[in-house]
Amino acid sequence: MKLNLKRIKAERIANGLTQVDVAEALKITRSSYALRENGHTNWTIDNLTSFCKLIGLGPDEIGIFFVDNPFEKTNKAG
Repeated sequence: MKLNLKRIKAERIANGLTQVDVAEALKITRSSYALRENGHTNWTIDNLTSFCKLIGLGPDEIGIFFVDNPFEKTNKAG
């Protein structure tokens, strides 16, 4: 599984939030947030949980930000 960074950005924009708004809520700088949103820095579970709370998602809805990795090898028994 990997994070769908486009979905994170889309949800931020859909909720009328700027990168500054989210950064303040996560208690990080705007540049640190931008690095996360653009995939240059990893998200922590605390950051992602705080982001979900900020946009009104509960802990059981955090899965909307994850996608299966299409490059991951799967072991198919056949």
